[in-house]
Amino acid sequence: MSISEPKVGAQYRLDGQVYEIVSIDGSDIAMCSLIHQYRRFIDRDMFASMEQKGKLILHQRAPIDISPAARFASMPELQQKMARTHFAYALECLENLDGRLPRIAGEAMIKRVADRIQDDDRPSLSSVRRWKKRLSDNNCNPLSLLRLAPKPRPKRLPTCAEELIQHYIDTVYLQRERPSITHAYKLLKGHIAKENRDRAKYSTERLKVPSYATFRRRILQKDSYYVTQKREGTKSARRKNKFSGHLYIDDDPYSVTLFDSHKMNVCVKDHRTGVVGRPVLSAHIVPATRENSGWDISLGAPCAEKMMRATIRAIIKNGKMAGIGGDHGSEILNNWTITTFKTLGINPNYVPIDDPDAKAMIERFFGTVSTGFTNNLPGTTKGSPEALGDYSSKEYACLTLEQLRTAYESWLEVYHNTWHEELYTSPAQKKIQLCSLAPPAEQYTEEELKDLCVSRWYLRLDGGRVYTKHLSWFGAGLPEVRQKLKRDQKAVVYYNPCDLGTVWVAHPETPDDRHPATATDPDYQNGLTLSDHELVVAQLLQERNNFNADIALIKLYELNEYVKACKESSQKKSKPINMTPTTKDEEMDNSSLDTCIEGGLTTDDEDFITLYTAVGDDDESDH
Repeated sequence: MSISEPKVGAQYRLDGQVYEIVSIDGSDIAMCSLIHQYRRFIDRDMFASMEQKGKLILHQRAPIDISPAARFASMPELQQKMARTHFAYALECLENLDGRLPRIAGEAMIKRVADRIQDDDRPSLSSVRRWKKRLSDNNCNPLSLLRLAPKPRPKRLPTCAEELIQHYIDTVYLQRERPSITHAYKLLKGHIAKENRDRAKYSTERLKVPSYATFRRRILQKDSYYVTQKREGTKSARRKNKFSGHLYIDDDPYSVTLFDSHKMNVCVKDHRTGVVGRPVLSAHIVPATRENSGWDISLGAPCAEKMMRATIRAIIKNGKMAGIGGDHGSEILNNWTITTFKTLGINPNYVPIDDPDAKAMIERFFGTVSTGFTNNLPGTTKGSPEALGDYSSKEYACLTLEQLRTAYESWLEVYHNTWHEELYTSPAQKKIQLCSLAPPAEQYTEEELKDLCVSRWYLRLDGGRVYTKHLSWFGAGLPEVRQKLKRDQKAVVYYNPCDLGTVWVAHPETPDDRHPATATDPDYQNGLTLSDHELVVAQLLQERNNFNADIALIKLYELNEYVKACKESSQKKSKPINMTPTTKDEEMDNSSLDTCIEGGLTTDDEDFITLYTAVGDDDESDH
């Protein structure tokens, strides 16, 4: 099999993929896949070996690798005219002067040809002599007079210097620390200076230091993807060297919608607690019309329930879409969402990972929301701290969440009736045009869609209330259900994860008889999603686990010691005293007893004295 000369722009088939040569650096050939953008780096010897073995097959020649005639026909008119002019002078010299060009006869010939072809800029004798030589060397082929492409500058440094340049490019410049070209060049000069100092001891020929321009030129000759990959990583190299065609857009307005979530550049506040943060916008975009068909604005992180609320809004407005395109976020890639989509007959399509261009359309829409809506509201955070300046977003925030939703709904009317450069009309007009040609989509009511999202719990009832996950609901029909439950039997509780403000309770034997139950804390539970509540509970649990109770325990210990001290003091003060008169003999005995008390008593003595003074003498009791 013949071996071709690799040229930039040529395409080869390798491992079932078509690769294009994007750069050639000496013996290194850089190739890129046209479909998956895979990169291959092959040296010339391996390239020739693979082509000879049939592993590398020429798919399309390089644009420059064409016949001279085709190249001449594709040249600009000015260059073609110049080539014809050169050919006229050279051919006249060969035919009438036999290839010789004496001064007098040559000048006369040049004047004669210039008058014939109406050339105002007559060439010199040396130029005509050069054209004549090139024409005669190529068998009078007029295409040989075309301007030759510049040849690459040959390397003039010795091999050892070239090896040192390549060494410091690989070991210093192509590192993740990203040193500058100047730093790498200084190390190269230092290495050569030390090498020359050692060579001077042995009278060896000194190495010539390459110039900075030569070192920089060697770096710029390398493949840009390879350099970026070594210095900044593969992800950065793919981003800087990406290429793609125009995104395919189906004209059917009901075929697919693009979904994503975006943190809005504005702070909202609550009348009781003040500023509560930046809300999240979950939106569906119809690619064919650029319409924002469904949306949801709420606080907290993106979740499946917010995505489903936006989807329900989109289906109610335009009908069921055939598919939904999104990334691999948790709000769309979860079992509950996939099951609901399967029930509705919606096909989810997930874009490749780390490919932001796959959803560029909805990213541009979020940019329009920022520049046209949120950046102009009080309390805006702008796009960056530099753009925000010294503006205090929390100080000027005045919109509540409900007011922001109302304002966004009004702004959508402005957006849908604004001229779109890619549509050559407004989204509203484009929707009217496409909907008139497409068959109608499948329609659902809001109650039907919400019923598809309903899940169930099996819970015990406590009187007229039901409790779970630190939430509670009450209803008039709950006591009736509780009284009909058997021992260890639980009620069926239907709930919508998108809104925990209301649940429906039923007896397991009659699951269709659902009794509504209202939230006991409507300010918190109305519009609350299950994911947001679980995040709140997890945060409170973490705060409880991190709480330091040492202060309370120390105070409890001190309180217990104080109570014990008070108890002991009270016991000492409540000892009874004997008031019965005594005889002289008894006084003598008591005096000896008092002497013992003053000298100190043991515990047994104290118990005996207490008992003796309380009971008294048998003879005294008879009197």
